Amino acid sequence: MDTRNNKRTVLKPDLTNFTQQKPILVIIRSIVVGILLTSAAFSDPPTGQMITRSSGVITIGGTPHPYLAEGTGPTCIVVGLAPSYPPLLSDRLKQRIRFVYVDFKNSWNAESADVAGKITMDSLVDEIDQVRSGLGLEKVILFGHSGPALVAVEYTLRHPDRVSQLILVSVEPYFTPAWLKAREAFWETEASAERKTALKQNQERFPDDRLRRLSPRDAFALRYVRNGPKYFYDPSYDFYWAFAGKHFSAEVISYFFNTIVANYDPRSRLTKNTVPTFLALGRYDYNVPYREWDSTRKTTPHLTTHVFERSGHFPMIEEQDQFDSGLLDWLARSASSQADRKPASGSEQARQ
Repeated sequence: MDTRNNKRTVLKPDLTNFTQQKPILVIIRSIVVGILLTSAAFSDPPTGQMITRSSGVITIGGTPHPYLAEGTGPTCIVVGLAPSYPPLLSDRLKQRIRFVYVDFKNSWNAESADVAGKITMDSLVDEIDQVRSGLGLEKVILFGHSGPALVAVEYTLRHPDRVSQLILVSVEPYFTPAWLKAREAFWETEASAERKTALKQNQERFPDDRLRRLSPRDAFALRYVRNGPKYFYDPSYDFYWAFAGKHFSAEVISYFFNTIVANYDPRSRLTKNTVPTFLALGRYDYNVPYREWDSTRKTTPHLTTHVFERSGHFPMIEEQDQFDSGLLDWLARSASSQADRKPASGSEQARQ
């Protein structure tokens, strides 16, 4: 039943003399209250609700890092290019989740290419942790899309106690030369003749010699447009709008893929994953073939996978309604499951 237009009321039990009740009843009631509140946090709000926005600055290593926060609910740090994601995430999600986009001056949005050589996986993970602590939070949700999501994976593996839930969208299970070969093989065997023709036409429209005359940033954006048939269910989709007027360092992005994660493979450690993880993949994503996750999905605990049948690399905009519903439902269920597993202590119960 569609309840999006219904007004929801969260019932709060009378906790008078709560601590004087029998211990088993105290525990049961604590669990029930936790489940009710977490379910309400992620259920659909009334339509027309305004999106709350705020901004601030976090200083990391002496460098100010501006950030934008959008939405209401549990805080979710978006790992990657801060300017890109606000228009990619729907208002429906922002009515249930507080997304924080950070201008990572020391990494993704570095002002100078000279910064690239100083960036490591360790420094990227540390930046996320300093953002978390700078926001005054013990735990956060992490959101990662495409290659930058590998940093979210690494952070979660190192600091599982600081991540409540992990959201991964169109990310590789590993990034090695073998992965690159698998990606090319998937394109050759699975892409239709029409899709391959569309790519060829784009390559003729944006030849390499033309891209070489552009700035690294413009060349990166047009290369994304040129490769649209590999990224989108609709091979004619023009994604240039996502880059127009946005600040990012193409040099740092290139360094990230060619050096930092050039041989990154977390699969053996994912077998010990303890954090609830949501994985969204697109059936028509030729950059991240969904089948390459098959074996890893079987060996990764606490992993929920959705393959979107009419999406490529961006299911959050290609199948927005289905993506939002799947994610919000999973967030509610996984939050309730965690509340069920961890009943509050006596002192915490007394404060509720």
